[in-house]
Amino acid sequence: MGCVWHRRQRAKNRSAVTKNQFLYSLLVCLDGVFPGCNNKLVKPRALSFALLLLLVYGLPFPVFAQTCSCAGVPLLASIDTSAKEKGDFFINYIIENHEINDLVSGSDTINDPTGRNRNSLSQALSASYAISDHWSISALVSYIRHERKIGTSSFGETTTSGLGDSVILARYSPLFFTPFSRHEVFLGLGLRIPTGENDAGDGFVVSEDMQPGTGALGEIFWASYSYAFNQAATLQLNTSVNYTRNHDNDRRYAFGNEFNLAAGLGHSIGTKFSYSAAFRYRSTEADSRFRFEIPNTGGKWLDFVPAVQLSLSDNWKLGLSGRIPVWRKLKGVLQFTTSYSYALSVTYGF
Repeated sequence: MGCVWHRRQRAKNRSAVTKNQFLYSLLVCLDGVFPGCNNKLVKPRALSFALLLLLVYGLPFPVFAQTCSCAGVPLLASIDTSAKEKGDFFINYIIENHEINDLVSGSDTINDPTGRNRNSLSQALSASYAISDHWSISALVSYIRHERKIGTSSFGETTTSGLGDSVILARYSPLFFTPFSRHEVFLGLGLRIPTGENDAGDGFVVSEDMQPGTGALGEIFWASYSYAFNQAATLQLNTSVNYTRNHDNDRRYAFGNEFNLAAGLGHSIGTKFSYSAAFRYRSTEADSRFRFEIPNTGGKWLDFVPAVQLSLSDNWKLGLSGRIPVWRKLKGVLQFTTSYSYALSVTYGF
């Protein structure tokens, strides 16, 4: 009876992997670490990496899409929206590192024995200016660096870097904090502009998830609401929502349309220190090429986002934030996705 239970338990633990058993086993066998593979034809290291690179780069779509290329780097989360009163002008620099090493089947994290390592480093410079008490404009430019390493050999290393997409966002505020109002509302419309490179590669064009830019326009619909629990607005409930509609690039590839919803609390202690804690929900549709859906792309994520900010002077502010996955449900059989991220920002107000 105990043997039957153990066999059932092992079968249950393997169920998420067996959905894509052939491809996953082949990838692992190529690196010579899958204990159940004794095929002598794929044992030589050189042949293993040659076939692995063919699988990763030779297919017209990513086998395991990580859904976090430039389109997934949270540019809207990096854009400065500090300008609220007429004449306010802020410049913000933020650098954010994404570790993208979790292999996920649906909502289950799968052990990945292939030695794969993936990260993206984004740098964004943004500015916001309040034209009036009701209207403001924000703009952002970005620089993206992707790194991917498979196995222990240098043959499996790929690095791309360059200018990423840019964003411009116009915002209107029908309500803002005053001594008589504890409500603040912003409505925004914007564009994601394909200013970055989307055909990077050394001798061949790498897959879209490794490109610094998307190569396609995107329309942005954005809104936020804040409530102040006291007249000084030192304790606030902050919410925001945005939706990006993506178009095809010149290779007829389109990243899935994206929806983001965030809600959290922010607290200021005196004039020097503040902190916040929020939950961010993100949902993306599957990517497509020639309007055909790309397998293993798209999904839903829920992250916890803590942040602190220190005012160094009347003009300078320093911020630190992180993103920790709480829940996710990804489309397809297997996807690589963000393990965690952290960011450092510097803001200067004129």
